Formats: sequence, C-alpha cells, structure tokens
Amino acid sequence: MGFGRLGAQGVPAAVALSATLDEIAQVTDPYMTPSERLRRNLLYLTRSRTGYTFMQDCGIRMDRRMITAWLAEERCPRPEQQQRLEDAFRLLRRRNMAPSMTRRLNDGGGTRVEIYPVDQSGVDDKHRRTARWRRKNIYRWDPIVTAWSRSDLHALTHGWHDVITDLDSDWRMYEHVTHLGFWA
Repeated sequence: MGFGRLGAQGVPAAVALSATLDEIAQVTDPYMTPSERLRRNLLYLTRSRTGYTFMQDCGIRMDRRMITAWLAEERCPRPEQQQRLEDAFRLLRRRNMAPSMTRRLNDGGGTRVEIYPVDQSGVDDKHRRTARWRRKNIYRWDPIVTAWSRSDLHALTHGWHDVITDLDSDWRMYEHVTHLGFWA
C-alpha cells in the first residue's frame, strides 16, 4: 500500500530536508515578489563567470543586451526563462553555500533536528498509528549537505535513512513528515 492512500498528509522527508536547508541557505524566500526574486537571481548569477556557466547549463541564451534589459526591468523574461534562471540560481547558491552549511551544521557536535510526523487527521481511526514528534541529533552532515548541493534526491533519501534507522523499530514512520525543523 502506498503512502497517503488512507488519507495521511505529508511529504517525503528528503524533500522536507531539502526545503529546510534551502531556507537556511536563503535559496528560497517566500516573502519576495516575483520581480524581486528575478532581480536577486540575475544579480547573483551575473556576479561571476561561474554564474554565466550555470545559466548556460540551464539553457539560458547568453545575450548581454537581454540580461541588461532584464536587470533594468525594461523587458521581462518569459516564464520558462524565469524558471531556468531560478534553477541556475538554486544550483549555484547551493554549491556556494555547501562548505559553510556543513561547518555550521557540524559545529558543536552536530545539530538537533525536530521531526514532525505526517498529519493523520484524515485517516480513519482503525488505520491511524500513534506517531509523535521526535528529536534527533545529527552529528555528520557531510553526506546530506553534499547530496543537497547536487540536488540529488536519491542520495538525500539514503542519507536520511541512515539518520533515522536508529530511532526505534518504527523508523519507517518518519520517511514522510509534515515538517523538519532545526536550529542552525
């Protein structure tokens, strides 16, 4: 039986972990308007040759006049170009932030993670399982941050499984979560 067939609500823990790391590294900012996000992405990507390489790798045609017009807000990129800029920004920002994130999360003996289990309010009582929120110290963040910086969801899932397997016999209950929170 697959996840959610009985009404549980949540996301794969690797996706929640990636989203939380993105928030800490300021890859995502839910309070920015689309025009502010576009300007931030363009300024970040045009600051170095590496940014231009990442834009090219994500399929953005390298026309200096076009990028200048975007920055001056004389023209606006098409939605698919905006998505490509967002992808290039995410990849470059993650790559640049990975070393400092690893140091920050490993500092002081690791970082405590709060794991909030899936929301079972939509599950019939006879199928509902008791799942409480848990705390877990993660001492070695290197493989998790490396997988996050490469946007490798498979390796991130594997790293998460390595972390939660020692919780107890119900560790599989924490493969999907509503949220992961940690102090970093």
